[in-house]
Amino acid sequence: MNDLHLSSDDRTPFQDHLDELSRRITSTVILIVILTGIWSISIDEILRYTLNQLDPCTEACVNIFSPDEWAGTRWLSASILGVFTAAPFAMTQAYEFAKPGLLPSERRGMIIWMILMWILSLSAIVFVLFRFLPWLYGYGHSFNDDTGLVGRYDAAEMLRISISIAWAMVLVLAAMSVVTIAGASKLLWSGNSSWWRLRIHGFMLMLLWLVIPSNLPGLLFSLTIIASGLVEIIGWKSFRAPMPVAYGLKDILDVEGRTHRVLYVDCSCCGTTPSIKPLDGMGIMTYSSVCRSKEEQDHLIDVVKRFGASQIVFSGCVIESLPVNYLDSLRFLGCSVSTLNLSRLTTIRTDGNLVDCNLAMAWIRHPWSDSSAEKRCVAIIQDNDITTIIYGENIPFGLNIQPGEAWLTAPTESLIQKINKLGINLTYSSN
Repeated sequence: MNDLHLSSDDRTPFQDHLDELSRRITSTVILIVILTGIWSISIDEILRYTLNQLDPCTEACVNIFSPDEWAGTRWLSASILGVFTAAPFAMTQAYEFAKPGLLPSERRGMIIWMILMWILSLSAIVFVLFRFLPWLYGYGHSFNDDTGLVGRYDAAEMLRISISIAWAMVLVLAAMSVVTIAGASKLLWSGNSSWWRLRIHGFMLMLLWLVIPSNLPGLLFSLTIIASGLVEIIGWKSFRAPMPVAYGLKDILDVEGRTHRVLYVDCSCCGTTPSIKPLDGMGIMTYSSVCRSKEEQDHLIDVVKRFGASQIVFSGCVIESLPVNYLDSLRFLGCSVSTLNLSRLTTIRTDGNLVDCNLAMAWIRHPWSDSSAEKRCVAIIQDNDITTIIYGENIPFGLNIQPGEAWLTAPTESLIQKINKLGINLTYSSN
């Protein structure tokens, strides 16, 4: 396995995904065409009002010098209005198509980004057309008055420039909002900033160059520099942020100096597994039934991917009960998996004592040293007045632990010797 699979992934042929994408794009395009036709009925009134706002002269000085260019600009404006009107439907289609392949945090980020961009796009267009450009055109027209020239402006050209600047602002806002949301969601940090930079700057500049008129090289150069600079300024902190930490995860050094992040998955296994305290430095997450819930499986993969967990310790889950593809996905993320088998440990005694569970937690050796694990086990044995330790490689079927006894799985010779020195009986048991 060389990629990441979610629990909801199936073996749907690639052609089926293309067919679904084609259907969704087709339905969106048809809606845009219909809405463009509807907007074309009243587009003349809209353009007349817009040009009155853009006109920098006290007396009208905006003219149509090329009827064919004006006709093209008229339909372009109607189609843009059609696109913005159809945007909610298009966003729904995009989300439904992408949803099965997104992690929970990515889904939330996509929803927030689409809603935010819908609002920001409309606000940007209103600001550019009715605030910024009227001021800019008026400022430029003042130079004509100073030189005694009479200004005559092409309506089609003014609208094309207005659309280009508004589109550029929308693209810049889209890129800035992606960086902001990804940083706030802890999806972006210094370790993957190159990946984010390549895609954000790449898509933004490609779409920017696509719409800017070729006869305005100065505008193209200026907007490229400004757009890239603004994205870098907004993402300054996120692009340089350290690897995020959550759920109590801490960096743990092993004996060779390598860094590990150990996550304890406190899964109740439908109420069959008790909750115990993890070791210092371990993060902890609580679930109901990871092996049965696809939502919990996806959430756990999301946490491992976002926060760089290198090792998962399940409380009571049987590793073999988890889907093979799910375990492969965790290994693909560089995360090893083990279990304390607490759901099995709770069945070997009837007095409700959790000393066996606590010993299982204390006997976790990697990435801790053997000596530290031995000290933890000895301390628990002394604190609980244990007189007999029953041990073996696996828990024997039908084992019944009595008060004053405890089970320890696969102790080392060094630990056995330390327990012997305490005067505690040791009994080996196996099937």
